[in-house]
Amino acid sequence: MNERQLIFESVLPSELDPSRFSKPVIDGVEQPLTITLIAGDNVVQQPVEKKLAASIEDDFDDDELVAFAENLENIPPEILLKEEKQKKDRPNNPLFKYRRGVLSVSDLSAQIWCEQQLTYKFLYPFILNDDGEIKRVDDKPHMLRGTSLHLERELEIQIKVTIECKTREDSYGVRLLNMIQGIHGLLTWNKPNERYITREMPIFGNMYGGKLYFRGIIDEINFDPRTNQLEVVEFKTRASRTAPKAQQTYTHEIQVNIYRTLLDELIQGQVDKSLYFQRFNLESTMLLSDSVKNEYNQRGFTNVETLENAFDLLVKLSFQMPTITTNGAIEYILQSDKTWKHRKEFERDERHLEELLIKSEPYWLSKRQPQGVDIEDAYKCQWCDYKDICTWREEKSNEFSRKKRRLN
Repeated sequence: MNERQLIFESVLPSELDPSRFSKPVIDGVEQPLTITLIAGDNVVQQPVEKKLAASIEDDFDDDELVAFAENLENIPPEILLKEEKQKKDRPNNPLFKYRRGVLSVSDLSAQIWCEQQLTYKFLYPFILNDDGEIKRVDDKPHMLRGTSLHLERELEIQIKVTIECKTREDSYGVRLLNMIQGIHGLLTWNKPNERYITREMPIFGNMYGGKLYFRGIIDEINFDPRTNQLEVVEFKTRASRTAPKAQQTYTHEIQVNIYRTLLDELIQGQVDKSLYFQRFNLESTMLLSDSVKNEYNQRGFTNVETLENAFDLLVKLSFQMPTITTNGAIEYILQSDKTWKHRKEFERDERHLEELLIKSEPYWLSKRQPQGVDIEDAYKCQWCDYKDICTWREEKSNEFSRKKRRLN
């Protein structure tokens, strides 16, 4: 594949730069947080008062930062009143309290690995590391290196183009443009003996019409014109040369299966437009900024004036795509040596995925308490940042001791 594709990223003006964040919590006490402003000045944000288990209602993961960033001082009063009402009407469960009604696909993977650990990450997103520094729990060197390798892989076939945005609707218009551009490239592919590849494809939806709504980024979709089949590939990095354990590949397989199901439902037109705008809190008929509309026009997508127009175009193009293959793949590379690779292919298991969602959903809807790992998976605890405060681990240890005493 010789042509370099375009991938678009939104750039918000200074008044919409991210300003909402979660202050670090150490031992249940909120800590001061140093913020570096655009001008380069440092400001120390002191906590208003000491409190336990600070909420991360205003915390964002990387995928959400640009889209949800809002400077409250620059939002008209009527919008603030609307947001306040929405907060009051919002259910007080993990799905809406921590994720505003939209889960990332990696949230479900983390839940499968350890639900109790996921809950602690919501409550305590910052930790004190061995060097006495306050860090996000996921800001570990191997994770940051993995992010860098993802970007390198993306830029092998794509060129980033920045688009200035004025509203959240603009930002989502850019996301839809990335999807439209990637799908249009597949539909117009004219090399019958070569695979078409696109990377970093946004995806969304509620599988099987369930109550959980997902967002994510598919690492790679490739299309083989000889078989007329698609393949979804998840890209992972390894810190060691050993192949990942079955428990690790299991969560990665679930990720791929979710991506494939979401993509399938998009291809089949099984997407609820009104639910999309509701869950992401978007105004479907708001006019897109000229910078975003011009980018659509330059790519040959005319008559896109609103986010709803863009959504309708996406569904129309997706409906022309071939059906997805039953297989998926995970590609592992070594962080210190990109020539080391390990590829795992596996078959799709829709029934297992649906059963897993049924099991996972009650946690997000506050219909049951979080559960930790079973005793046979206790090895996971040795890498957990929360093992010293984990109530589930303590309960299981006490339970084991009681059983041992009874046997003796």
